[in-house]
Amino acid sequence: MMLSFIEGFSMYWTRYFDFKGRSTRSEFWWSFLGLTIITGIIAGIEQVDYKLGVQIYIVYSILTIIPNISQYVRRFRDIGISPYLVIITFVIPSLLVYAIKHLPWYLQAIDILLILSDIFLSILPSKDD
Repeated sequence: MMLSFIEGFSMYWTRYFDFKGRSTRSEFWWSFLGLTIITGIIAGIEQVDYKLGVQIYIVYSILTIIPNISQYVRRFRDIGISPYLVIITFVIPSLLVYAIKHLPWYLQAIDILLILSDIFLSILPSKDD
């Protein structure tokens, strides 16, 4: 079932703590688009007022960490992959993002490959039960 942008993005917020269900590609990618737009707006605010932009980004990051993880868990379940893989492909790279500049090049490369694997896996079609 193909969702609209509003439906997909609102499902991201209404399924905040849903670690049991499944998320379709359209639900995942519409919310990804919505979050990317919000991140761009915050980056624009940061260009005008750095301190305010960073404060907004910290609050935004805190508000979105749980729904991001839950959505990846649901998406991985939907494509037939163990949801525990989210720890390796999403949680670890997310934690490393703040230290990435200080890591050796090969750890930076691994981090980037894990992020790309997340994107690739999220593109896969749903598996039938």
